[in-house]
Amino acid sequence: MSSTNEPRDALDEPRSRSMGADSRSPDVEASLPSGMRVQVRRRFDGGWASGFQICAAQPHGGYLVRRLSDRAVLPITFAEAEVRSDPV
Repeated sequence: MSSTNEPRDALDEPRSRSMGADSRSPDVEASLPSGMRVQVRRRFDGGWASGFQICAAQPHGGYLVRRLSDRAVLPITFAEAEVRSDPV
């Protein structure tokens, strides 16, 4: 049985590491201030879209985001990994 547990442990460890590495963006700061221009990750293709700003940090984690074109606050909370500073 130890041989079955060893490969499972070996497989689980890199997966958890890679998921953790992929879920965090190096551009994400610990806390983004309200009003900061950001890009958000598009859920359709995983690319980044400009034209947004932080509206508010959520107490449970993540951010409410405002679209700059019409000043609308989007109805979902974005995780920290889905938001990064806009280089514009």
